[in-house]
Amino acid sequence: MRNGPILSHWPAFALATALLVSACSTRVDAGGKQTGVASVYALAWLVNSVGGDGVSVTDLTPPGVEAHDAVLTAQQRADIETADLVVYLGQIGFQPDVEQAIADANGRVVDVTSSGELLSGGGGVQYDPHVWLDPSKMAGFATKVGDALRALDPADSSGYSSREASTIAELTTLSNEFKQRLSSCKYDTFVVSHEAFGYLAAATGLHQIGIQGLVPESEPSADRIGAAELAVSSGQAAPIVFYENTDEGRRIADSIAADAGVQTAPLYTLESAPSSSTQDYLSVMRANLSALSNGLQCK
Repeated sequence: MRNGPILSHWPAFALATALLVSACSTRVDAGGKQTGVASVYALAWLVNSVGGDGVSVTDLTPPGVEAHDAVLTAQQRADIETADLVVYLGQIGFQPDVEQAIADANGRVVDVTSSGELLSGGGGVQYDPHVWLDPSKMAGFATKVGDALRALDPADSSGYSSREASTIAELTTLSNEFKQRLSSCKYDTFVVSHEAFGYLAAATGLHQIGIQGLVPESEPSADRIGAAELAVSSGQAAPIVFYENTDEGRRIADSIAADAGVQTAPLYTLESAPSSSTQDYLSVMRANLSALSNGLQCK
């Protein structure tokens, strides 16, 4: 007798469950787009570039915020949980909040660094996370994003493939521009406020001297300050101090530059979105290239 009431409600329960499963399996926004989440701006740009108009992407690093310091809001955690696609740098200790929340993701998770080599870190950081600052590495990431989007949305497979190929071509061109313009310079070493350009330096045969480490400290050590000043004043490094475009980065660079009697110039890490809506990954990276070429006195 006790089974009767339960069985009498089964059709309604089954229907509700089916609708819930269907809603969770599609997870598209109100415009019918696939939903994506990316841990830093450069990866969000990549998903947009390969995904096109069919993908709506959320960038988890707010404008002007160091990606290392990003703390997820309740809404961002919900976005990770419900997104069709989550793209991040892997379990490398770079963004602990993001890396922990990945466990709750119900969509497809793409770890772009899972099969690539990361540079060793320092100062308590196991790996250098700033791999997106090498355009050739980003070209490899584009293939991973394309594979994920084709699996999620086979109906637009050709569109994703076309945009992936175009994105890779753009990134390859950019990579070649860096190698060509920085191949013949008076200086091959530069001082920068945030030690974020290791991958770019390795790809172009350059060397960076960071005033702050991979994860910017509140105040750089006396040893780092001394090494940076000596490199510039002795001619080991170019007579310029590059700074990450934050108030803190500029303050530190200005102090070192004033003591050494040289100028400063910005280098953008692209952890968060550019301040201007007319800029994107490609244009900001070309601005970085121009700054480096001028500062290193390249031919």
